[in-house]
Amino acid sequence: MRIGGCVLILILSGLTACSRDPAKQKNAFLVSGQKYMRAGKYNEAAVEFRNAIEIDARFAEAHRQLAAAYIRLHSVQQAYGELVTAAEIDPTNVEVQLQFAAFLIGMRRYNDAEKAAGRVIAADPRNARAYSMLGETHAMLRDWPLAIREFQTAIDLDPRQADNYAALSIVYLATGRTPDAEKALLKATAVQPKSRDALANLGRFYLGQHRLPEAEAALRAAIDAAPGSAIPRILLAKVYMEGGNLQEAERVCRDLKKIAPNDPDGYEALASFYEATGQKDKAAAELRELLVAKPRDAAIKSRLIGVLINLNQVEEARRLNQEVLNASPADPHALTAQGRILIVQHKYAEAKTVLDRAVQAGPQSAAAFYFLGVAEGLLGFPGLAKESFVRASGLSPDWEDPLIALADMDVRNGDYDSALRLAQKAQKNNPDSVMANTVAATASGAKGDLSQAEEDIQAALDHDPLSAPSLEAMLDLEAMRGKIHEATQRITTLVSQYPRNASLYSLLASAYFRQGDLDKAEANIKRAIALDPRTTDAYGILAEITRARGALGQAVAWYQEAIKQDPYKTENYMAVADVYGKEGQWDAAKRAVERAHSIDPDSPFIDNNLAFLYLEHGGDISVALSLAQAAKQKLPDSPVVSDTLGWAYYKAGSSAAAVDQLSDSVRLDPNNPSYNYHLGMVYMSAGRPREAAQSLKRALAASSDFPFASNAKMALNEIDKTTR
Repeated sequence: MRIGGCVLILILSGLTACSRDPAKQKNAFLVSGQKYMRAGKYNEAAVEFRNAIEIDARFAEAHRQLAAAYIRLHSVQQAYGELVTAAEIDPTNVEVQLQFAAFLIGMRRYNDAEKAAGRVIAADPRNARAYSMLGETHAMLRDWPLAIREFQTAIDLDPRQADNYAALSIVYLATGRTPDAEKALLKATAVQPKSRDALANLGRFYLGQHRLPEAEAALRAAIDAAPGSAIPRILLAKVYMEGGNLQEAERVCRDLKKIAPNDPDGYEALASFYEATGQKDKAAAELRELLVAKPRDAAIKSRLIGVLINLNQVEEARRLNQEVLNASPADPHALTAQGRILIVQHKYAEAKTVLDRAVQAGPQSAAAFYFLGVAEGLLGFPGLAKESFVRASGLSPDWEDPLIALADMDVRNGDYDSALRLAQKAQKNNPDSVMANTVAATASGAKGDLSQAEEDIQAALDHDPLSAPSLEAMLDLEAMRGKIHEATQRITTLVSQYPRNASLYSLLASAYFRQGDLDKAEANIKRAIALDPRTTDAYGILAEITRARGALGQAVAWYQEAIKQDPYKTENYMAVADVYGKEGQWDAAKRAVERAHSIDPDSPFIDNNLAFLYLEHGGDISVALSLAQAAKQKLPDSPVVSDTLGWAYYKAGSSAAAVDQLSDSVRLDPNNPSYNYHLGMVYMSAGRPREAAQSLKRALAASSDFPFASNAKMALNEIDKTTR
C-alpha cells in the first residue's frame, strides 16, 4: 500500500506538471476553441482562443483563429487587429496571409491584398486560393479580363472548390455573359454534386434571375446535402419572399432557430425576415428575445439598437447603446448609433461631433459617413454633407441610402438628370426601395415624364402606403396631371384608417390647400400640430394658408415659427422673403435670402433670387453678377436664371453679354413680360431702338399690369420722342 501510495503521488504530480506546461496549455485551449468553432459556438471559441493568447501573446495560430471567430461574430475591427498581429508574428504562414488578403479586400485595400496574395504565390506557385484572391481583387477593381484569368487558374489548380466557380460566374454576370455564368455554376455542381456551396450558389443565381422554381430545386438539394446549414434555408426563405409566400418564408426562418441555434446567420434569420418585410415591431421583439438568450452577442445588440431608432423608441436604444459605449468608448458602430439618436432628438450639432468621432474610429464605415452627411445637411452644410454622402457611397457602392441622399440634393438644386441617374442606380441595387422610387418619380416628373413618375411612385406606395415623402410626391404628380381630387380622396381614406398619424393630416392639409379649400386645409394642419407639434413643415403650411387669405403679417409670424422649429430649412426663409417683398420690406427680404444663402451656398435658386434682389433693391452689382453666374453654371437652361444674369450684365454695363442672355430667356419663354421688358431696356442702352420698341411692346401685350409695365410705357414714349 505504501508503494501504491507513492505511485499515486507520482501520477498526480505528473498531471500537475502537465497542466502547468504552457505549451500544452495553450494548445489545449486552441483545440477547445476549434471544437467550439465547428459547433458554431463562436463566442465560446473566442474565449478559448483568448485564453491561449494570454499564455503566449505570440501564438500566431491562436490570433488567426480568434480573427475567424470575430468575423463570424461580425466584430470586424477586432478581427482586423488579430489578423495584423498574426501576420506580423508569422509572415511566412500561408493561412494567415490568405486570411489577411481576404480581409484587406473587404476593407477595399486592393493593392495590399494583391501583395499579400502575391507573397503566397511566391512561396507556393500552385496555391489555388491565392489565385482566387487575386481574381477577387481584380474583380473589385473591375478589371474583368484579369479577374477571369485568375479565377480560371484557381479552378484549374483546384477543380473541386465550388467558390471559384461562383466567383467566376459573378464576373460573367457583371460583363453580361449570363449563359457563361450559369455554365460555371452547373460545372461546379457536376464536379461536386453533393456540395452545399455549389448547390446554394446555383440557387442564388436562379433567384437573382427570378427563376424561382429552379432556385427552389437547387436550394432544396443544398439543404439535403447539409441539413444543419443555415445559408441554403435563408436563400430558400428569400425565394418564398420573392414569390409572395411570406408565411412559408417566415416558417423557414423560424425553423432555423432550432436547426442552427449557434450560427448567427441561423438564429438571426427571423429578425432579418421581419426587418425585410417592414415588420419592425416584430423585429424588435425577436431581437430582444435573442439578446436575453445570447447577452454577449454584440451584433444582436447593435441590430436591436438600429431597429429601435427606426421605431423612434429612442430611450431604450440610448440605454442599450450606452452599455456598448461604456465597455468600448471608441466603438464606431456605437458612436454611429449615438449620432443617429441625437439626430432623432434634433440635436444636430451634438450629432455631428459624435459622428466626426465615429468616422475617425471607423474610417471604413459607410454608415458613419452617411449619418454624418445627414447631420451636416440638417445643420445647413450642404457641401460637407455631399462630401460625406459621396464617401459613404464609395465605401458601400450597393447601399442605396447615400445614392438617394445625393439624388435628393440634385433634385433640390435642379439637376434632374443627375438625380435620375443616381436614383435609378439605387433602384437597381434595391428595386423595393421606397425612397429610391420616390426620388426617381420626383426627378422624372420634373423632366416631364409623368407616366414614368407615376410608375415609380406607385412602386414606392405599394411597399409603404404611409410613406410621407412618397405621398407628397404623389400629390405633386397628381397636381401636374390635374387629378388632385383623386389624390385627396386617397389620403382621406388613409386618415380614416390611421387617425393618429399627424403626417397624414399634414398631407391632407396640403391637398386641400392646392384645391383652394383654405378652411379644410387649416382644420387638418391644426389637427396635425395637435397630434405632434413637431410635424414636418406644419407651420410652413399654416403660413401659406394664412398668406393666401391675405393676412401677410400673420403669415410672417407662422413662417418665423417654422424657422424656429427647423432653422436650417431654406424654403421657409425664401417664403418669408417673398412675403416681405410683397409688403415692400426689401431690406428684410434680402436678410432672409442672405440667411438662406449662408445655409445653402450651393443652391442655384437661392443664388438667383439673391442676385435679383441686389440688382433691383440695392446691393453690390459685382456680387449680384457673381451669384447669377454661379446659378447659370448649374442651371444653364433656365430662362429665369438667364434673365437675372442678363440683367446683371446690363447693370454692370455689358450690353452685348446682356443681349445674349436675355434673348435666350425670351426664346425659352416668349410670352414672359419681364423677360421682354429687360431685353427691350438692354436694346435701348445698346442704341437699338427698333428692337427695343418691339420687345417692350411684346412685354405690354403679354401683360398690361406686370411689375415693370409703367417703366415699359415710359421707355416706349422716350423711344417715340427720339425717333420722330
